[in-house]
Amino acid sequence: MPSSCAAPFALACLLVLVACSEPASVEPAPVATVPEAEAGPVQADPPPAVTPLPAPNWQAAPIVVPADPQVRASLHAEALAAEAAGRWIGSDPPGALDLHLALLASDPDDVAAAAGRERVSAALATAFDTARREGRSDEAQRLAAVLAVADPDDQADRQQALTDLQDALALVRLGHERQAAGNWLAPRGASAVAAFREAQDRVPGLLPAREGLQSIETALLARAAAAAAAGRFDEAAQDLTRAGRLGLDGVRLQNARAALAQQRAEAAALALAEVDAALQRLDLQLASRRLAEAERIDPQAPGLDERSQRLALARRYGHFQPGQRFADALVGGGSGPEMVVIPHGRFTMGAVPGTDGARDNEGPPHPVRFERGFALAVRETTVAEFARFVAATGHITVAERRGRSTAYDERSGRMVDLRGADWRRGFDGRSEAAAEDPVLHVAFADAAAYAEWLAVRSGQSYRLPSEAEFEYALRAGSTTPWAWGRTVPVGAAPGNLTGDGDRSAQGRRWGQPIRGWNDGAWGPVAVGRYPVEGFGTFDLIGNVSEWVEDCWHDSYRRAPDDGRAWVNPGCAERVVRGGSWASTLDQARSSFRLQVPVELRSARVGFRVARDL
Repeated sequence: MPSSCAAPFALACLLVLVACSEPASVEPAPVATVPEAEAGPVQADPPPAVTPLPAPNWQAAPIVVPADPQVRASLHAEALAAEAAGRWIGSDPPGALDLHLALLASDPDDVAAAAGRERVSAALATAFDTARREGRSDEAQRLAAVLAVADPDDQADRQQALTDLQDALALVRLGHERQAAGNWLAPRGASAVAAFREAQDRVPGLLPAREGLQSIETALLARAAAAAAAGRFDEAAQDLTRAGRLGLDGVRLQNARAALAQQRAEAAALALAEVDAALQRLDLQLASRRLAEAERIDPQAPGLDERSQRLALARRYGHFQPGQRFADALVGGGSGPEMVVIPHGRFTMGAVPGTDGARDNEGPPHPVRFERGFALAVRETTVAEFARFVAATGHITVAERRGRSTAYDERSGRMVDLRGADWRRGFDGRSEAAAEDPVLHVAFADAAAYAEWLAVRSGQSYRLPSEAEFEYALRAGSTTPWAWGRTVPVGAAPGNLTGDGDRSAQGRRWGQPIRGWNDGAWGPVAVGRYPVEGFGTFDLIGNVSEWVEDCWHDSYRRAPDDGRAWVNPGCAERVVRGGSWASTLDQARSSFRLQVPVELRSARVGFRVARDL
């Protein structure tokens, strides 16, 4: 070190500079969008230019040490005081190292001076390492020059360390040049990150190199925050992943990750709230889009599976659940009939070839698929329900206009055409019908008019069920000839048919009764008396047969496969489905169907309504 620096620029000052100075910051440049690991083949730059190191040049202050023991003791004390003050070198006053070296020069066996030199050398070596890690090459070179005199044995290692420092600082400068060119993360091997990392390899812990990486991290975090604020969460996550590859993993990155997770959670929660609102309005397209958006934002968001299930159910059932019972409110007060939600699904409609008693018109069997569920009245339409309709609309039934209907004649035991029989009458056409009995003596037009009135008063799509819907609900998943199985059940009868236990008022019996079947009734009974059926309905098996929407066709060739009614405009014949109180075992089969004129009025035929969801 030149003598002019020895006194006024003592090593204590150098140490202060080491502790307080900071490398100049570099203005961040735009970040490359390609991660280094994905940037293709490695590119190599020419090696950076390195400034040659000057030769060590430092001399201790010239101090004359007399032989007087008291003077030597005074110099030892002064050296210790200089150490305590951190004044390692200097000439006015002299530094601790200058004094220890002068004492050793006058007496090489001075143990105290030798120990002092070792202590000062160790402190200077620490300062050298600090200056080198902090990238202050000038300070490191000056300290190396002092150590070349104080501790010459390690000078070769220090010279190599200084060379590595020069190379590393050249790489840092190269990294900043690449920053300015926008090559932060790419191309592979020739990016700013690559230069900073190589500088760290040359000098582990090199502060300027770390600061270069931190500046890239800062820009990546800023870009991630901007992307997250704009809702581009995947881009933000990619930038945070790139920041993580820098190897810094500091508090800033942890905080950024936590903030992104929070933003994702909040955005996903908002999207899910929009899903809920859309589902409430049955805007299923919007609900689907918002659900997909919520899943993209945060695949782990609570409630994703639950909303997905709700959306799937809404596609099939609207606001309802399979098996749910409900009744729609009607304008003007009251409610419509109790309905049950029939689950979506598929079944084979018609009779299986070879089924005993099957007719040609029950085939060919064909698959029918219901993409959506539908609602079916739990019970047959009652006299009381039909009376409300008549009172509200003044509807005059076909039987009333024609003045007659077909009713049961107890004296002959037959169905006869009876004048004056209408919907107010029971199955005999004379007695007053009970309020909870199924309404009888109604033609197809009467049943359709009741369904239309319900639709208007409720604002919902009420109608008569299709033939496929009726058979699907009656079977309720069964594939046997009858809804209850293949044989006559033992015990309680599942429906009102012609059992051998039935007796009329005058003791009549059926000519072809179902053996072992005792339903306890002759004629129709109040709806819902018999056991509930598979999908939650009553009396599809028996009690009264029922109008359905379909026109009559002699077979199922070209029949719809989606459960819709098969209707030809103006058709004169419709289909009646299900057994009645006067039906035989053969007529109670799930595939049995009956061809009737649209104006039929009968004590054996009633109806129930269906509703779209």
